[in-house]
Amino acid sequence: MIKVKFFGAAGTVTGSMHMVELPEFRFLVDAGYFQGHLFELNHEPLREVKDVPYLFLTHAHLDHIGRLPMLVREGFRGKVITHRATWEIGRYILEDAFHLMDEDDRLYDLEDLRRTFALPVSFVECGEEYSIGNLKFRVRDAGHILGSAFYEYEYGGKRFTFSGDLGNTNKPIVRDPQMPNPADVVFMESTYGDRNHKPFEESVEELKEAVFSTLPRGKVLIPAFALERAQELLYVFKTWENEGIWPGEWKVVLDSPLATKILTEFLKFPECYDEEAYERFLHENPFKLRNLIITRTKEESKRINHVRTGTVIIAGSGMLTGGRAIHHLKHMIEDPNNAVVFVGYQAEGTLGREIVDGAEKVWISNRFYDVNIRVFTINGFSSHAGRDELLDWATAANPREVVLLHGEERAKESLKRAIEDRLGSRVHMPTLYDEIEI
Repeated sequence: MIKVKFFGAAGTVTGSMHMVELPEFRFLVDAGYFQGHLFELNHEPLREVKDVPYLFLTHAHLDHIGRLPMLVREGFRGKVITHRATWEIGRYILEDAFHLMDEDDRLYDLEDLRRTFALPVSFVECGEEYSIGNLKFRVRDAGHILGSAFYEYEYGGKRFTFSGDLGNTNKPIVRDPQMPNPADVVFMESTYGDRNHKPFEESVEELKEAVFSTLPRGKVLIPAFALERAQELLYVFKTWENEGIWPGEWKVVLDSPLATKILTEFLKFPECYDEEAYERFLHENPFKLRNLIITRTKEESKRINHVRTGTVIIAGSGMLTGGRAIHHLKHMIEDPNNAVVFVGYQAEGTLGREIVDGAEKVWISNRFYDVNIRVFTINGFSSHAGRDELLDWATAANPREVVLLHGEERAKESLKRAIEDRLGSRVHMPTLYDEIEI
């Protein structure tokens, strides 16, 4: 008998962590952190899983690795199984998360982080097969971010697959997600289970229109996630430079210490690139424009305020919940010659969502500001698969049962109906601490 227990809450895209219990041993798939209004769930004890001997990590986003130091704090000393890029990038993500926590509400300390990265690790490669005892598993490319993977397991004649997060197709840099092999049960994400994205090429054209119509008279602020989105933007701008359409006097500023650290990791793992990006890498640094400015200090960041035109600023955070993007927004938001371009999802309750929804005034740093800045929202940059891609992925696996994870209720319900209609599979939507048998 194989049991699976869920330590991520229902109806949310945060906190992914799942425990699989085999007759021989137990293992975890991911150890994600609860974010936003679910933050308090991070305080729930993890004693039930602290002695699990193996942890598979699908990728380095905080909602998939963020509770690892908490596991270590409670006594976890098992072996981590993941791609090397996930482990190297994850170090920066967890360190950054620690420093962003309120000092009175920190969930782990620096010693817990040190012990986390002293854990034994087995690095795996996409396309390879491995085994632990009688458990066989295959690592496949999830196409979500650098190093992201999904895992296909086989034990006792039963085949089950955990998707992690699946990527959007036709994106730059990373490969498209691979299709899964047939499985009896599939545990899959459902983030965009109720909608599709615009084609990436169309979104690039929208970005070009926003940037090229603004820079002659003002500046462009792009609040961007430090992992993947910032690097993709640099890749696109470098493409325009290579095509000869990027004016030589225009500048791009990468004003995110975390994105800068992660950029160095991107250059270490070209084997994760798709064919086009890898070919470019052989001839040039595909992220480095002639007029790229990488800020190292807060003082360098503040000096950008004195520049009035011809500059794109890529800064965190992606939803304007903090970071250097807030600093730039304050100096740009009341000038109609400037633009803010959102290339990622803006959650309810965030400053980014307020602006996207058309707020005329917003509260920033103890005062109201008039929103005179031009606002662009471009959704094709998402690193998650859209509805049709998720449905095609599930169809390739052709499972008798599907377990939907990592998605809000509306998205799950929509994808559930689509899977039932197309495949006739039984679909589950577990809640926190639910168990199922395979």
